This record gives sequence, C-alpha cells and structure tokens, in this order.
Amino acid sequence: MIGNLVKHIIQQIPLAMGNRFIRILLLLLISSHSIAQTSFNELVSSANLNLKEKNYKAAADQFKKALEIQPDDTVALQGVIKCYTLSEDYKNAQRYADIALGKFPTYPEFHLLQGIIYNLKGNHEEAISAFSHALELKPYNRTSVQILMNRASAEIRLDNFTDALADYNAAMELDPRNTSIYTYRGLVNFRLGFYIDAVNDYTNAIDLEPNSALTYYNRGMTYLKLSEKQKACADFHMACKLGDMNACKMILTECGGR
Repeated sequence: MIGNLVKHIIQQIPLAMGNRFIRILLLLLISSHSIAQTSFNELVSSANLNLKEKNYKAAADQFKKALEIQPDDTVALQGVIKCYTLSEDYKNAQRYADIALGKFPTYPEFHLLQGIIYNLKGNHEEAISAFSHALELKPYNRTSVQILMNRASAEIRLDNFTDALADYNAAMELDPRNTSIYTYRGLVNFRLGFYIDAVNDYTNAIDLEPNSALTYYNRGMTYLKLSEKQKACADFHMACKLGDMNACKMILTECGGR
C-alpha cells in the first residue's frame, strides 16, 4: 500500500524533481524502519532483563509491545509465553502458544513450550504428545535435551519410569556433562530398583556439582537400600553440613546421632 502511494506521488511531480524526491522518500522510509527496529530491539532487550529478574508482568508487557512492531518475531513470541508460564498464567500462556504454533507449526521450540504448559496444568499425556511432536521436527541437540528431559518429567508423573529412563539415557548421549540428567536419572533408577546405577548417577552428579546437598542425601538413601550404612551416614553428614534438614534427621535415626 505504501509502495503504491509513493508511486502515485512520484507520478504527480515534475521529472526534474523526480529523482531527488525519490531519494528523500527512500531516506524517510529507511529512517522510519530504523527507528522501529531500534525500538523493537530495546523492548526485547529490556524484556529479557525483566524476565531474568523475574519481573514477569513487566517483561510480558514489553514482549507484547515488541510484537506490535514485529508480530512474527519468534524471540518475542517465546518470551511472552515464558513470562505467562512462569507467572502461572497458563490461560494466556496457552493463548500465545496457540498463536505461535499457528504461525510456525514446524518450530520445535513452540511445541516444547506448549508441552511444558500442559505438564504444569497436569495434562501429562497431552504434554508427552507435544514433546514427541517437537522431537519429530529434529531440533538442535540443546533443544532436544530440553525436550527429552521434559518428556521424562511427564512420564514420571504417570509412573512410567521405564520410558523416562529411556529419555534420560537419550538426553545423556547428547549432553554427557549435564548434572540435572544424572540427578533425575538417579531418581528414576532408584524408583526402578536399580540401586547401583542410581549410586553411579548420583556420584557423577556430585563430581560435576560437589555442593548439592540433595544429591548427597539421595545417594545416602540409596546406600541404605544397598545395606551400606557407613557410606549412607557419610553422605547424610555431608548433606546436613550443606543444609539439608532431612539428612540431619537421618543422622539421628540411622546413624546413632553421630
């Protein structure tokens, strides 16, 4: 529409003035675009800062203003969905996820976000379906790890520990130094009764993150299942020292208070 208007105006001016007038119009259009782009970038930058600082309402408002300038920007769309999800406004989170998927149905990150929303709402089977669809779109490794871990989380909530273990194994192949994968896989191995595997997972997690009280506590609980009380008590003492009160209680009940 703007292009036709410019063409119409050019046709109405003398030939001698034409080239100069075109240059002026082009400069005005470029300037207008540049201002809009600057405003968009500033909004997104400020929104990401607010998101990082957990100012979710302010961040959501800024992402939405950015979308008024560039309605199809995937970063701003992801941002507003994350804001509403983290603030537990799942209705608006779902609304923007639907908008995003309507525009970008082959974008795995939006299926991932939709799955997270379903999972948080307790719709675990729908979450698994969304995560599976995201994986079918062959995302990059980093995104694949997030999808696999989230699908495993939904499977755990359905007591499907075997499938969850398979997903954590697949995630581990893509990111072998991810502490969270070792920690959660340890929990799944524990629930499946694979106590030695669970100990190995917790040990690897501790090697990567040596100040995790919960991991020491979990390994201690697993050692108890293996009837290795001395090792269990050593872990409970370390976990208690790092601030885990449950571990402190276990010292009293399982380790003679010592």
